[in-house]
Amino acid sequence: MTSKTCLIGLGNILMQDDGIGVHAVREIERRFRFSPQIAIVDGGTLGLALLPLIEGYGRVLFVDAVEAGREPGAVIVREGEEVPACLGAQVSVHQAGLADLLYAARMAGMMPPEVCLVGIQPQAVGLGLEPTPLLRDKREELITSVLARLAAWGIKAADAAHSSDEGGCDVQEMPGPT
Repeated sequence: MTSKTCLIGLGNILMQDDGIGVHAVREIERRFRFSPQIAIVDGGTLGLALLPLIEGYGRVLFVDAVEAGREPGAVIVREGEEVPACLGAQVSVHQAGLADLLYAARMAGMMPPEVCLVGIQPQAVGLGLEPTPLLRDKREELITSVLARLAAWGIKAADAAHSSDEGGCDVQEMPGPT
C-alpha cells in the first residue's frame, strides 16, 4: 500500500465561491513546501477524469466548496465514508462529479485507502472570477484546516519563502497517466 499523498483543489474558478478549492490549493502550493513530498493538483471541474490520477495514491485530500446547509464560510472536514455522504446537495456540476468519482473508484477497486474532504460553505456561486469577500476572508481558515489534515497524515509544511528545498510538491494542472 502506497503512502503517497495527493492534494486536489476542485471547483469552477469562473463561478465565485465555487472556485475556492482551486484558489486554496494554488495558494498552498505558492506558500509551502512539504516533507514528504505531495502532489498538488488543480482538479478544476474534471470529475471522473481524475479517476486515473487518484488510483496511485494512498491518501487523497480534496478541497472544495460544499453545500452543507451551514452558514456561509463554515469550514467542514469529512473523512472516509463521510465524504460521499456529504455530497448529496450540489453546489455545482463538479460536486456530483466528486461523488461519482469516489463511487467509480470504489467499484473499480481503485479507492485510495484514505480520503478526506476539506470544504467550505459557499456564499454565492454566480458568475465571477473571485470568491466573495466573505470566502476570501475565510481562505486562511480553510488553508489551516488543510494543513492540519496533512499534518495528521505526517506531512510537514514549511514556509516556501524560507525553505531551501524547492522540490516539496509536484504540481499538476491536469491528471496524467499513472
